[in-house]
Amino acid sequence: MSTAAPVYQKVVGAGFSWKGHGSLWLAEDHLLEVTSIVVFEQYRRFFYEEARAFVVQRTNVRLIWGWLLGGAGAAFTLVAGICLWVGLANGTEDWHVALYVPAVLFGMGALFFLTLLVINLSLGPSCRCHLLTSTGWKALSAPTRLGAAERAQARIVSVIQAAQELVPAPGAATAP
Repeated sequence: MSTAAPVYQKVVGAGFSWKGHGSLWLAEDHLLEVTSIVVFEQYRRFFYEEARAFVVQRTNVRLIWGWLLGGAGAAFTLVAGICLWVGLANGTEDWHVALYVPAVLFGMGALFFLTLLVINLSLGPSCRCHLLTSTGWKALSAPTRLGAAERAQARIVSVIQAAQELVPAPGAATAP
């Protein structure tokens, strides 16, 4: 007799971190965390009856990425502008055309970094999710944005509470 494979439902909100791309999946009796980097995947299973708390903590990752991407975009824009200005100011010289190539390349780099900056800002505040189990705190790799984390928290907590209501407390007397 074979047992049926668990049916998983994806929890809203994935995340990118130094550990890779993460996602959370709900099954009948556990929460599955999947973290993948290119072709390597890592799985962690958390059973509902062992869960004690699901905490969402706001972080400054969005701000740090904003400063890095904005600074890189500003630096590339500055170099592109200087190359273009020097090329236009020396229009009578033969070499002025050679400055247009780096101006265009640095301009495309500036566009790239500023586009990433706009995407980062539009995704909303960053956060970190933790799950308290009977063995201690476990940091989750997803979700990493506050809006998705709050929606995931509401769904996961409701599923955990429903599952724990079905499990009798240790030492509790059962009704005849």
